Amino acid sequence: MEPSVIDSDGTQPPRRSGVLSRLRRMHPSAFVRRHHFRITLFFLGVSFFLLLFWHTVIVAIPAGHEGVYWRRFFGGTSNRLLTEGSHLKFPWDEIYIYDVRLMTHKDTTYVLTTDGLTVTVDYVAQYRAEMSRLPELHRLVGEDYANKVVIPVVVSSLRQILGNYRAEEIYARDELSLLGEIRDRIRDRIETYPIHFEAVLLLRVDLPKAMAEGIVDKLLQEQRVLAYTYRLRAEEQESKRKETEAQGIAAFEKISGISMLKWRGLDVTSELAKSPNAKTIVIGTGPNGLPLILNSDK
Repeated sequence: MEPSVIDSDGTQPPRRSGVLSRLRRMHPSAFVRRHHFRITLFFLGVSFFLLLFWHTVIVAIPAGHEGVYWRRFFGGTSNRLLTEGSHLKFPWDEIYIYDVRLMTHKDTTYVLTTDGLTVTVDYVAQYRAEMSRLPELHRLVGEDYANKVVIPVVVSSLRQILGNYRAEEIYARDELSLLGEIRDRIRDRIETYPIHFEAVLLLRVDLPKAMAEGIVDKLLQEQRVLAYTYRLRAEEQESKRKETEAQGIAAFEKISGISMLKWRGLDVTSELAKSPNAKTIVIGTGPNGLPLILNSDK
């Protein structure tokens, strides 16, 4: 039996076995054994909560997309962007996902020209949301920004630009300059929002059938006139050439006193005389006599 120990103040210190017992009860393993049921119940509740609210607590953002976090009770739209991957949120908050890749919209519209004709235009618009300004885009426009901003601006700009021309001018206009004019008008209006406009392409421009046939016929007639004008200029040049040649012959005959016809005959006779074949050449009498070649087939 251990002797009793009395402190200086006359009190007896607690027994060591009681301290050790309390320490053993404070050990984690002992705590788990004592509260095993409560701990199991807690984890079951958390698991049930996660399974029940999985889609409202965990949000997956796919490749090429960015997320905007909206807090119901703490300031609304957050300026922090959520990148690709999975993200946690409170069930009462929302994460809005935006596609930040290049978007394409293909459609058909109708344009009334200055001469009162209706032109059918098939177009393609290419655009994308500004990634760094997605929270601003979400506050100003929202997820449906294409139908609210992009498409109305594109259609309006097509009608404004093409409506300034007659149908014939649209048909004959240089496509690159026309597209540049349309693109600049769209960008001036659409990029006041956090949206970048890439390009607009005209796939097809259909004029009324009678108008298209008339334009084609007119262009063919213009080509015929150009071809006829070219032939006239060629004939004029040929006439001038012959006139110059005749003037040269007249000057030659005047200076030499020999007609060009006789000169040609003498020249041919000289060339024939050099030939090794046997032949007979008869010179006609008189000043205008020309050589006559006999036996030329031998």
